[in-house]
Parts: sequence; C-alpha cells; structure tokens
Amino acid sequence: MSKKAAREVLAQAAATAAATAARAGVDIRPLETLDQITAACAVLERVWGIEPGVVFDVQPHLLRALGHGGNFLVGAYAHDDGVMIGASSAFFTEPLGSAMHSHITGVLAGTAGRGVGAALKWHQRQWALERGLSRITWTYDPLIARNSFFNLTRLGGRPETYYADFYGVMNDGPNRGQPTDRVQIGWDLAAPATIDCADSAWLGTPGGDGPDVDALTAAGAAVVLSVGSGGEPVTGSVAPSSDRPVLIGIPPDIERVRKVAAEQSLAWRYALRAALALLTDKSWHVTGFARAGWYLLERRE
Repeated sequence: MSKKAAREVLAQAAATAAATAARAGVDIRPLETLDQITAACAVLERVWGIEPGVVFDVQPHLLRALGHGGNFLVGAYAHDDGVMIGASSAFFTEPLGSAMHSHITGVLAGTAGRGVGAALKWHQRQWALERGLSRITWTYDPLIARNSFFNLTRLGGRPETYYADFYGVMNDGPNRGQPTDRVQIGWDLAAPATIDCADSAWLGTPGGDGPDVDALTAAGAAVVLSVGSGGEPVTGSVAPSSDRPVLIGIPPDIERVRKVAAEQSLAWRYALRAALALLTDKSWHVTGFARAGWYLLERRE
C-alpha cells in the first residue's frame, strides 16, 4: 500500500471510530490505573456471568501487565454518567509488527443495540493502524448467530480456522457445560470488505442482511446443515462439490437453546463442528453470513 493510500485508510478509520463512539454514546479511553483495570475486570465478570466463588480468567494483574507492555487496553464510558459499560484487550502477535490478537471484548447487558461493541472494534482498528499493523485476529463461538453476523457482515472479518474445544473447560455462564469450540477470525484492516463496512458504520447505515439464501438455494447451493422443525440439527443429503457454494445453517439463538435444551445445544456443537470441517481444506473459505443464520462457503478461485 502506498503512503497516500495508508493515510487515507487511517483517516477513514479515525472517522469511523469517532462516529460510532458518538452514536453509541461512549468515550473510549485507555485503561491506565489499577483502579480502572479492576473496574474493567468487574465489567467483564458481569458480561460473562461469573458466579460468586468462581475465579475469572481475566484478572487485574493480567490486564495490568498487558497494558504496561504497550498492548491494547481500553474501556468504554457512557456519556450520560461516566460509568464504564464495556472493555477490550488485545496483544501483539505474529507476524510481529503487523498483527495483534484481540483476547476479550465485552459490553454490559442492557446496552444492546447501542453499538458499543462496534465502537470498541472500530476504535481497535484505528489504534492498530496507527501503530502500523494491518491485521487483527480473534476467536469466537461459531454457534452464536448474532456474533457471526457482527464479525462477518458488519465488520468484514473472515473465518480462517476451526478449533475444537479451544479453551477446554470454562466455568463462565455462556460456556459452562459446553465444549469451547472456536473459529479464528482474520480481520484485514485495509481489505475492500473492511473498508466498505467501515464506510457503512461511519454513515450509520450498516449493510444489508448478508447473502441471499433463497437465491443461493434456488441456484443449487448445497445445504450441508440446517435447522429442523423442532430446532434440531439436520444434516444435508447432498455432499459439497467444487462447482457450487455451500450453506450451513445454525439456530438463531443458541444461547436460549443452551438454557432450555442442553442436549440439543450439544448436538448442535458436534453437528457444526463436522460441517465446518470444510475449513480444514484451504480451498474452501467462508465468504459471508446471513442474518437469518446461514454461513456461505465457496471454493477459492
């Protein structure tokens, strides 16, 4: 990228970060004191539903060390009362000098729909670009449709690798009793898809609902996994082929399913793990996610 193009991307990143933070009603600031870091850990404990007596993995001494080492560590403070309602931490990773890994980002319940999470991610992008970085990675639970839609369709990130039981046993609310399968997202900070998403976020006009599943199905896309009439996973009878795209459907709200039908949610975990095994073949890649709950995979050209 030329110096002029890099300056233009950085200017756009700054504008997007400022606009999304203003729209969400937050100031995003570095966490510099131990009191601020301790408050951030308390926010994250609430987000992850940590019960009394359970030790949360994200401790003040850990975030203190990461921040002291020059890594990304910020809090989102509400304009109306100055209270911290979100926090995010990331650390530098390989390839050194061009990438970082976003370890944790959380926003308190009750602020959904304000766009605080998006503001944190667009701020993170600006921070990384200012330091000469070009890529951010993070992992997320691929069974959570709202996160899939946010990561792929609103931010422009792309799934790269599927990890079975990545973290092992976890005792927080969302993960308790479930294998912690994760997909790693790669976010190319200056890719056309990211720039398009940033423009939409800056304007306050997020893009559409993702791939047109009806049109893809009518055109012969292979449905590898879908949601049955009782909410159960249904494996498709048509195997993927190189000449047509693949659709993989997931429940719209697996978090609710986990609360009311634990066995069904576990069945979904293993069904999606099998379906997304396509990612082990690097000729396949995820190119989109529909709001209705569908991954779109296509062969690389």
